[in-house]
Amino acid sequence: MTTVAMLTHLSIKNLAVVDSISIEIAPGMTVVTGETGVGKSLVVDGLALLMGQRAESHLVGQASNKAELCGIFLLDQAPLARAWLAEHDVDNSDSEVVVRRVINTEGPSRAFINGTPMTLAQLKSFSESLLDIHAQHEHQALLKRDSQRQLLDEFAAVTPLAENVAALFEAWSALQAKQSALIASQKDRADRIGFLEYQLEELTKLDLQPGEVSALDTELLQLANADENLSFAQQAQRLISEDDTGGGLGALQSARLALGKVTDPNLGAARDQLDQSLLQIEELNRDLLRYLDVSQADPQRLQWVEHRMQQIHDISRKHRCPPEQLIALHATLSDELAQLSDSDAAVETLSDDIQTAKNNWEAEATRLSKKRAKGKAKIETAVKNLLTQMGMSNARLEVSLAPYAQPSRFGQEETTFLIATNPGQTPQPLNKIASGGELSRISLAIQVATLGTSAVGTIIFDEVDVGIGGGVAQTVGALLRTLSAQAQVLCVTHLGQVAAQGHNHFKVTKDANATAIELLSDSGRVAEIARMLSGIEITKKSLAHAREMMMTAQSI
Repeated sequence: MTTVAMLTHLSIKNLAVVDSISIEIAPGMTVVTGETGVGKSLVVDGLALLMGQRAESHLVGQASNKAELCGIFLLDQAPLARAWLAEHDVDNSDSEVVVRRVINTEGPSRAFINGTPMTLAQLKSFSESLLDIHAQHEHQALLKRDSQRQLLDEFAAVTPLAENVAALFEAWSALQAKQSALIASQKDRADRIGFLEYQLEELTKLDLQPGEVSALDTELLQLANADENLSFAQQAQRLISEDDTGGGLGALQSARLALGKVTDPNLGAARDQLDQSLLQIEELNRDLLRYLDVSQADPQRLQWVEHRMQQIHDISRKHRCPPEQLIALHATLSDELAQLSDSDAAVETLSDDIQTAKNNWEAEATRLSKKRAKGKAKIETAVKNLLTQMGMSNARLEVSLAPYAQPSRFGQEETTFLIATNPGQTPQPLNKIASGGELSRISLAIQVATLGTSAVGTIIFDEVDVGIGGGVAQTVGALLRTLSAQAQVLCVTHLGQVAAQGHNHFKVTKDANATAIELLSDSGRVAEIARMLSGIEITKKSLAHAREMMMTAQSI
């Protein structure tokens, strides 16, 4: 058995006549039975509310001012559901996801997925990847044209081709949008070109060089302080070299002569230190003399540097960028001007590209249409045969492939499932079928015919057995069991022939106080199926018949 996702737990508190029920749901086919009026469909109603169905305050029971519903789903093989959780920043590290909804008597209801608050629309969007309810029209995925198209494509094994057609259409549309934007911006483009040319002329005239700003900053600092620097350097050189002050180089030289005459070896180190000091002072004096020889104030150079820096800063302020970025800005504006200047040629080039993209889409869309037509005939025949087995021999499915008025990402035709239930009747969309039982059986036939293509893991059927009995009911039950090999099936039924096909069996009961639900043992199942077959009085014959039906189902 393979499933996309699976419902493992459902709890309902204070909903209508339900005080509190909690059930664990296993894989395979699960049936829910009970006498008329006990509230069998409340399980389906609870799941519908978990899917985002609009909730009315009168649904809240008498026990408190709120009703609570909780469903736990296993996501081991549910990439679509996991992708949805990731897209909406919901933790999906666990193998399970908890969906919860609280309905209040006053104020709006609240919804949560793994504890994260969700809107009703988000809840509905997420649950569509988990559950498909075949009961009331608004809950059926099969009633949506998108689902019908996807189902046909999966049945015809053309999903990859359909995805490629969609990608080609998007590429074609993107090129058309780009060309339209270019054409619409012709006047704006001309204005922008004129402005760019003015800016580039100014930047080109400035002719800023790499590293120039830093070099000018350094030079400006030197030139601005040139007079002061020369004065201090001259003062230092005089203090070092002049002897009339009684210090400086002359004093050190006299001290060296005096120490040179000392014969005490204890002063040898002092003499050596003095020698080093003399060498350093002499070198310092030479450096100062060289500096004084080459350095001089240059008012004209200072004025030029100040003017150059003013130009640079004025333009950088105009462009609202640091001076160092003006060179990069020049390159950026040049590239933009080149692109705008070439836009006329770009429009022509895009025209060629658009035609190529259109041809590519048309070729693949035509191939998709042919394959869909073949799949249409096969699915119509398969569903017709199944409907006949289920007592609807006059019913037929027609898959309409009507051409779109305009090219579409979905191909050249719109897919619509139509049904006719009587001879001579014009096929109508599925949601026009009046009988809930007929609609459920049609849905079952489509599900079985397309076995293996369902994107959801749990399929719920309510009223699938309305208006049938005998061999037809047994066939419906067998088909439900067959479907449960591919997806988890939950079926509310009043027919023993259908209930006997289940892998698991819940019975709903009701007393004066509340509604309860229990998982039946094998003996309990026999008794319940016998009741459903014979009515109030359970006979040995009905018990034997129930056992035989269960054994037959297990052999399938």
